[in-house]
Amino acid sequence: MSVKYSWSVERVSSSARVSVKANRLEEILFAAAECFQQQGFAATSIDTVARHLGATKGRIYHYFPSKMDLFNAVRDRAMELAFEAIKEGYESTRPTEVRLGMMVRGQALGMMQYHSFMQVLLDGLRMRRYGATTEFQRQAMALHLEQRDAFEAMYREVLSKGHEEGLFKIGRMSITLRSFVISANSPVFWYQKRDDDDQAKLEAIADEIVAFAMRGLGVDWPDDEFLHSNQVRQTT
Repeated sequence: MSVKYSWSVERVSSSARVSVKANRLEEILFAAAECFQQQGFAATSIDTVARHLGATKGRIYHYFPSKMDLFNAVRDRAMELAFEAIKEGYESTRPTEVRLGMMVRGQALGMMQYHSFMQVLLDGLRMRRYGATTEFQRQAMALHLEQRDAFEAMYREVLSKGHEEGLFKIGRMSITLRSFVISANSPVFWYQKRDDDDQAKLEAIADEIVAFAMRGLGVDWPDDEFLHSNQVRQTT
């Protein structure tokens, strides 16, 4: 019995250490995202992030050997958050137009709730204009573009399905797709968090973005809060 008890304590202790490590890593990513958003890539250093976090540079270097590694990690986390935001709508069995509305709503909310991460994601794409100077940077950019294409492919699939069902008015798919996705992404350009921005306010903004995007496809989208979370989870 004593051996079993000892093993159990060790297992719990190990799980706790993993959890603490994950939380510390997440704290660094959040701090870095805020620094990159506020100051830009060039003006942000490992020391900048450490000061913002109230930690030593060693704590950052323990996880990331360079600023570019840290930037890419923030960018990857932002992409994960973007995929998570549209997952429920994409995997839903509800009607196609509702699925698409859910995807837009989730994405718009994610753009506001994780605004600093999404700004870094946008800046990462802009960096492509200046070219990647090292093999590591080229590989990171290639992976990032691959993730972006996979993300857009999920929208393309649902848009195509709705078009085949006669629900959506679509001209050239490439133009419609990019214009539609940019509508869902739009808060990254203009949203600024205020002290009174509670969840209800964010959801109201997201609802307006959904209505705008869906009506652009020719859908007679209702004015009421059609996709609120308590309704979205209902099954057909």
